[in-house]
Amino acid sequence: MKEIELSKPIDEMDDDDLRTTFAKVLEAHEENIAEFASLTEELEAATARAEEADETLTGAKAYFAEKASGYTRLSGEVLAARFSLDELIEMAGEADAAEFAEEEAEEASESADGEEEAAFSEDSAEESKEETPLFAEKPQKSPAFTADEEEAVRAAAKARLSGMAGLSLDN
Repeated sequence: MKEIELSKPIDEMDDDDLRTTFAKVLEAHEENIAEFASLTEELEAATARAEEADETLTGAKAYFAEKASGYTRLSGEVLAARFSLDELIEMAGEADAAEFAEEEAEEASESADGEEEAAFSEDSAEESKEETPLFAEKPQKSPAFTADEEEAVRAAAKARLSGMAGLSLDN
């Protein structure tokens, strides 16, 4: 917008100066009107783009909210109203990942069931039970002490614990 500055006060101007100043004011006013019209057109175009972007955003939010609604068990409308687009995209990704994992698990269980039925019979199941050692049959992993060593370990433990306040080891 064009501003007009007066070089001297209006009271001190003669008729010619007033006419010249008035012509300058009208010229500046016309330029301002033209600039305002172009700015108004730019504003309308920007508003239209913003509305279009808002519609696109609303559509994208609705799409991702519907994808996430099965995973979160909330309606798509509620999700779209309460969460941002980034959050909805993340939820939809989690929903897709969960769905993919479920499909893989189902496929694996179906193929495993078929393979198990074909590969194993009752006889092989019994043989595998016989081959796995029971807990009592497993070797001891802790150190085994002889009677003398066992007494020495007990005495050392008793000496360490007797130094603790409030602990009585009298048997």
